[in-house]
Order: sequence, then C-alpha cells, then structure tokens
Amino acid sequence: MSISPGLYNRTLVLQRQTLTNDGMGGQTETWADAGSFRGRISYPKATERLSQGKETMITTPTIFCDNMNVMPDDRIRWGTYYFEIVGISNPSETYHHLEIDVREINYP
Repeated sequence: MSISPGLYNRTLVLQRQTLTNDGMGGQTETWADAGSFRGRISYPKATERLSQGKETMITTPTIFCDNMNVMPDDRIRWGTYYFEIVGISNPSETYHHLEIDVREINYP
C-alpha cells in the first residue's frame, strides 16, 4: 500500500528521552522534542478486553508518515495527546513510508 504525502493531515512531534542534571549532582530522565513531522493518525475500530471482570474498550491507532529516524523508545505528541510506540513497520521494505503502531498514554 502506498500513502500519498497529501493525506498527512496532522503535525506531530517526535520526542526522545534525555538525561538532564537535577541540580543536586544527579540526573533525571525527561522528554525532549526531537523534531516535528507530518503524518496521519488512523483509528481502527475499538477491540474489547475483559479485565478483572470489567469490559474495557481499547484501540491501537496507526500513524502513517514519511520514512524517518524513529526508535521504539521514542514517543509521539499531538497537541495534548501522547502516544507510546508499540511497533514500527516499513511496508514491503520500500522506504516510502512508515506505519507506526501506537498506544495513547494519559501522562505527559
């Protein structure tokens, strides 16, 4: 499947964990913006999951974007939404675009 860059309708921010000094001789991990990119967030139908006797609906969106340097430990921000990367694929190994499976997380 080929994705036209004209379908990328969101500006997203790639974030990486970095070490910063905590002011007391130690270091702490923080998230830093590594750059922005255009992409498309595709939300599939929700799937049901039973957890401790309670039904929960979950979704695993896919972000489509041009081929870029992204790592599994990165995360993606769109406005006030944050996405943890759960998988990265390069369909047909053509380096035309990436499909990044993500999970929405509730904390910044």
